[in-house]
Amino acid sequence: MEIKKIYDYFLDTLSHCGSFILSSNYDTINYEIFEEFDIGVITFLHKDSLNQLFDAEMITLDVYNKCYILREKVLELQNLGLWKIDLVKTNEKWREVIILCDEIHNIMDSK
Repeated sequence: MEIKKIYDYFLDTLSHCGSFILSSNYDTINYEIFEEFDIGVITFLHKDSLNQLFDAEMITLDVYNKCYILREKVLELQNLGLWKIDLVKTNEKWREVIILCDEIHNIMDSK
């Protein structure tokens, strides 16, 4: 896949999670997190994709590291059985994911 396409999917993945989700309804959360974000995190925040984006100078080392941590936190949510819609707004580990997404958005927006 072309690096530009990977970058587009990378940005799209990040666009589906952030503090905006805390004021969203059930259907929006279900779509944004459990359909769009879930798929993108596995592929476009994978170390291989991040390495390609970093090597092409499309992301900084800071963004690389935060995205790597973000993916690990998402996988942890899944492994701990916390990957549930009713926990998105109330669970502390979910809060960490949402805050980290916002941090990455802020870095990318200032680029």
